[in-house]
Amino acid sequence: MRTLRVGKLNKYFAGQPVWKKELLFAVFLLLFAALRQYLIRDLPIMAVPKGIHDDWIMVHLADTLRSGQWLGEYNSLTLTKGMFFPLFLAVCNYLGIPYLTAASLFYTAGCVLFVYALRPLLKKYQSMGILYLALLWNPISYSVQAFQRVYRNSISYSQALFIFAGFLALYLRRKEPVRRHILWIGAAAVGTVSFFYTREDAIWLLPFLVVFMLVYGGSLLGLFRRERKGEYLVKLALLALPFLGLWGTGQVIAGLNEQHYGISTVNELQDSGFSQMYKSMMAVKPQEDIPGVTITREKIARMCDACPTLKELEPYFDSSREFWAGEEGDAENWEVRDGWMFWIVRTALEQAGYYEDGASADAVCLQIRDELESAMDKGLLQRQPTMPSTYMSPWRKGYLGDLCGAMGRAVVYTATYEGMETLVYLYSEPDENGGIPLFERVTGNRAIWYESNLLEAAGWYADLSGMEGLSLCLENEDGEMLAMVEFLDSPDIAAYMRQQGAYAPGMEKCRFFIKHYQEEEGPLYLCAYRGEEKAASYLLSEEVVQERNEERWLNVDWYWDVPERHGLLNEIAWKGTLLNGIRTVYRATGPGLAVFGLLAYFILCVWFGRAGRKENPYLAPWLVTTALLGSYLVLLAGISYSEISGWNAILYWYLSGGYPVMLGFEVCAALFAAPEVWKRMRNLKQHQPGESPGRILGRKSGRKCFQMPGDL
Repeated sequence: MRTLRVGKLNKYFAGQPVWKKELLFAVFLLLFAALRQYLIRDLPIMAVPKGIHDDWIMVHLADTLRSGQWLGEYNSLTLTKGMFFPLFLAVCNYLGIPYLTAASLFYTAGCVLFVYALRPLLKKYQSMGILYLALLWNPISYSVQAFQRVYRNSISYSQALFIFAGFLALYLRRKEPVRRHILWIGAAAVGTVSFFYTREDAIWLLPFLVVFMLVYGGSLLGLFRRERKGEYLVKLALLALPFLGLWGTGQVIAGLNEQHYGISTVNELQDSGFSQMYKSMMAVKPQEDIPGVTITREKIARMCDACPTLKELEPYFDSSREFWAGEEGDAENWEVRDGWMFWIVRTALEQAGYYEDGASADAVCLQIRDELESAMDKGLLQRQPTMPSTYMSPWRKGYLGDLCGAMGRAVVYTATYEGMETLVYLYSEPDENGGIPLFERVTGNRAIWYESNLLEAAGWYADLSGMEGLSLCLENEDGEMLAMVEFLDSPDIAAYMRQQGAYAPGMEKCRFFIKHYQEEEGPLYLCAYRGEEKAASYLLSEEVVQERNEERWLNVDWYWDVPERHGLLNEIAWKGTLLNGIRTVYRATGPGLAVFGLLAYFILCVWFGRAGRKENPYLAPWLVTTALLGSYLVLLAGISYSEISGWNAILYWYLSGGYPVMLGFEVCAALFAAPEVWKRMRNLKQHQPGESPGRILGRKSGRKCFQMPGDL
């Protein structure tokens, strides 16, 4: 069999029409995207129902959104997290798309957009394919804590790709027709709006957005002055859309919160009386110097003595503190680090009864703020400088060296993809409230837990001849009754049946909920009786969703049989092995790629500096790589400061948004610089005697590499 050489293959593709090349590349993208979806299919989720401040509140808010109750009841947790991730879960649930599938598709779409955004610079399909594969199989996108876990970190890296793809594409296409900007404006808007309403620390992307607006806006104005074309002003106006969307979305969320809770804010941790009160609390200088602890026990005591309203909360601080102190230390002397202290304050406010509604909670927080500020102004409490962010610990002597050290550790940590893995045998820990079924119902994905005999089902059963005299029970295959099933209120089902023209008396109570612990293995049946006569019998399994005929309707909303899912683990174990094998490749090559990317970036900087200002062919690749590198370093700086001052933050799930940015920088820098370096190295024979290779690499190129049609 003859071997087709690469050169012949390149010539073959070079001779194909453009549409065929585009089709072949699209097939390439889809094949690998489909392979990725197949590998993540059936992976178990990591459900953490005991994490009420993080995982549980996300799922709970999604459940209330899905049921049309906005964010549910108002308490100390309701307005503490961005609401986009719960909305993401609710929409996926409504559309019937499993959470892991949707999160993976979202990331794949971000990879495709990012690759096409940089097409004017990458040009060749080989380069685009390399970047696509590098991003698509990034281990962060199928790791336990940043993918399988049902938490907002699972979409942060996708949102980052949307943001960079949208805005960078606008700059690289600033001379193209306005109609070609619509897709990229949309991508930028989706990424920006969703990201800023997902995380409270989205500020790490603010420097990029500010610099981009200055560079892009200045470029458009310069082009307008030279060419006098109105389309440049139209593009400048379109740039406002993502930011108008950000503002408008905030107004809608704040309005709904005011309507339901009496407080006009998007998030109480960012903009409310609580955030102002907490900033004043951070501004009070403690007498004890405890690393990572700004609101010490002695400081709370002094603040309570100076502030009558805060004094009312003093009994609740200790009980709340014991929850966060855990079993590691003496609760009477235990100090809580800054990363968690605000939860103690919120819990104390709730225990004191101030979370009846948003207006009451906001009013008492503002009262405490005013009392603290007055006490500091009068000298009763000493004031200290605070950081711009409310929850960041104040700067302390010696932090500069610690920060540099932490950033160095963070760079190594991310470049080596430390700690990441995909777990097939991922066992979730249930809580006393049976929270794992809630996670499964909302996400549409399975979880695995050690409890081996739980069966749970919910739905509704309607007999079209009427519900009078009807009863439900759970039976085994021998016909032995295991439990009676109570009918629950269901006015919505009655209204639905009326719309279908199938209403019968009594359908206002036709819902059911079953929770049963099996003592013996074997199939179970839901049986309907009218009096002593069995009217219907249904085998309960995860495949039964709906059964209807002319006499009766059964609708199963959810069903879990824990023993069934333990057998799934062996079937999908090979997927975990393969995904972890890919992760091993990234871990092994990560440090080398980081060094190579930085070297390539340094070369680009040299070429950019030597090429001059007029029609600099290296401007666009330098701007792109600088934007990616700068944003990555800003994120690392913020996380590193949290690491040294407040809480253990150098963990891949907190850094999740930075991994595709880091990888995009490394690969793009290499792809931008390597071809030019290779061509210059091939010209070594033409250099003057005594001229070093380094001088040749730094020599100005007469060729306009990276030149885009009608640009630069």
